[in-house]
Amino acid sequence: MILQRYLLKDIFSHTGAVGLVFLLVILASRSIQYLEQVSRGELSLELVFWVILFRLPEFLELIIPFSFFLGLVLVIGRLCSDNEMIILEQNGYTNLKILKLFFLVSLFFALLTSLLSFWIAPSFKSSLDDIYQQTSFEEDFNSIQPGKFVILQDSSVFYAEDKSEGVFSNVFLKFSKEELKRSTNFLTAKRSFISEENPNLVIFEDGHSFNKDKANQVEMSFQLLSMNIAENFSSKEKTNQRNISEVQSSSLSSIWKISMPLLTLITVFLALPLSKVEPRQGRYSKVLPSIFVFLVYLGLLLLVKGWLEEGRVAFVSSLLLVHLSFFILGLFLISRYSPIWNK
Repeated sequence: MILQRYLLKDIFSHTGAVGLVFLLVILASRSIQYLEQVSRGELSLELVFWVILFRLPEFLELIIPFSFFLGLVLVIGRLCSDNEMIILEQNGYTNLKILKLFFLVSLFFALLTSLLSFWIAPSFKSSLDDIYQQTSFEEDFNSIQPGKFVILQDSSVFYAEDKSEGVFSNVFLKFSKEELKRSTNFLTAKRSFISEENPNLVIFEDGHSFNKDKANQVEMSFQLLSMNIAENFSSKEKTNQRNISEVQSSSLSSIWKISMPLLTLITVFLALPLSKVEPRQGRYSKVLPSIFVFLVYLGLLLLVKGWLEEGRVAFVSSLLLVHLSFFILGLFLISRYSPIWNK
């Protein structure tokens, strides 16, 4: 029991440390990406924290399998390098017993990943969708950055040359509704801002409107024009966010949710032979080759998933074939290149 606790503590500590590092890296990179969207006017600054928070389970789905795999590689490499593996064998820890212990630990992380994939992540994504839908038009409109074209949900285009204290100057708005497909309809204005009486109304001052079709051309000048474009003011990215639930309901999504727990289990059979080093050999000498194998494994899963979504591959269970291939590879490596595990 003492040796078991020693091994378990070592695995969990390495997995937790690796997972924390990669979580911080991913959060930092995602924060930069979302801040770039804020600068482009695609996302409100107030939403950045909530977007990161509700996407956290989605990040952990990938971080946990990789952290556990790398933790195993580091632990096995240290045990072999410091001759502790020999001490374990002398105390009755056969190779099969060690393999079973590590596999039981992988079951814990696989169950944790399943919990994230099947329940927590979809629930958080649903909450994130609700936040996107509840975002007020005023927040969306004020998040627009000057000098950038913003495409509305109905493909209309909004542009402002400058912005000062919530007031846009030198504004251009081109309409693109279904009933106006055969016409050219747009307006320009010197200033534009949200109405204080009705936050869903946009006020345009000192401008011109143009309407041209095959038969007529109309140009009008106005000093004050109010329009309700709130229902059309939703970026395409937010529309994609609301469509996530449709993808989740497909059979592909169900198999993908199973893939991450399977990845966690199968990596045990890859980590053991890949991490074995000779006594007094550098414990980190097998880290990079092991990471390469894991990235190839994960990359193939993502590649096949992309092909399935694009319709290039019709056989949904092809994801399971990738898992089976690497499981067989793990068994082959254990039997061929790591004879120490065959005792």
